[in-house]
Parts: sequence; C-alpha cells; structure tokens
Amino acid sequence: MYTKLRLVTVCLAVAIGAGLIGQLWVASLDILSLSEAARGVLFLLVALGLMGYQRLSLVLSAVICLPSVLAHPLTLGSNVLVTGQYALLALSLVLLVMHTQKSSDDA
Repeated sequence: MYTKLRLVTVCLAVAIGAGLIGQLWVASLDILSLSEAARGVLFLLVALGLMGYQRLSLVLSAVICLPSVLAHPLTLGSNVLVTGQYALLALSLVLLVMHTQKSSDDA
C-alpha cells in the first residue's frame, strides 16, 4: 500500500507541476506567473525524487505545497491546482508517518 500511495503522490506532483507551468499560456507574463511556473519546475523535480524511497522528497513535497495552502483557504469553488496541492500535502504527511512507522518496524 505504501508503494501505491507513493506512486499516486508522484502522479499528483507531476500533474500539479505541469499545470503550474501550463498556466503560462493563459496568464499574463508577469513576475507572479513566472514564479508559479518556477514552482511547477520544483514540483517536477520533487516528483523525480518521490520515485525513490527516501523521506527527503516527502518533506520537500510538503514544503513546496505550503505557500498555496497558506495563501488560499480551501473553499468549495477553489482552483483545481490549489486543491491538488492540499491533496499532495496530505498524502505527503501520511506517507511520512507511514515511512517512520515502517522504519521503526524494520529496526
């Protein structure tokens, strides 16, 4: 189950990264949209790390979700990318707890 949830996290990070980069085609080119595209690149890089089994990529995926989660409270009609970042944050934290329990069971 841990491996399947980690794969879902990878797919979610890739989708968010591609969505943030893809917003460049529909938004005006200003510093805010370019910074969001740069965050999209970070999501793609973290998705590569999530393919492994280390905790660092889980922590990084949670950290890069924090700006959107703190800036946009989750509402009923909120942006799909913000909702995806909420889901990625939750999955990362759950996997981090599962990884810690898995590590302590192995010891």
